[in-house]
Amino acid sequence: MSAVSEAIAAIRDALRLADEVKRVGQTLKGVADELRDHDRRLIRLETKWETAMDLAGIRSVSARIERDNGE
Repeated sequence: MSAVSEAIAAIRDALRLADEVKRVGQTLKGVADELRDHDRRLIRLETKWETAMDLAGIRSVSARIERDNGE
């Protein structure tokens, strides 16, 4: 009987381990999705920042040209 009970215990342990691996996989998928969302958000912010810097550069150049032409 001890061999059978050991086999049953091993099967239970394997099932528990499989369940834990499945739960960890689901958690990891959630973390990966969240990371992807953060990455997209950072890209949008970088794009806005670069656009704002470009516009600020254009405005400062045109302000200098207008100032130089007016003098």
